[in-house]
Amino acid sequence: MSLREHERRILAEIERQLSEEAPALAGRLEAFGSDDPDAPIDPGLRSWRPWVACGLIAAFTAGLLVLLFVLTPSAPQPDVPRPAETSQGTEPAPEGGTADRVPAPAD
Repeated sequence: MSLREHERRILAEIERQLSEEAPALAGRLEAFGSDDPDAPIDPGLRSWRPWVACGLIAAFTAGLLVLLFVLTPSAPQPDVPRPAETSQGTEPAPEGGTADRVPAPAD
């Protein structure tokens, strides 16, 4: 935002008085200012390079997090007992045998 001519004259008068009364302070304050009061504080932030650098850092961080998530082993899950399988007409097999074996006929 630009200053009006009247405001610029007032500021110039204040600077002149400060230079006369406290030249050391005026020199220190002058080091902080710029010649153009309307100049942006940091013109580098408006270029594309800082945004590219931030994007690369964000992509690297996201990739690292995904990699850690994939490579980290999950916590062991508790064993859940399976329900017993029952069906009609079949009996559990005796130890050492199978249920498909047909008993031998008696003589």
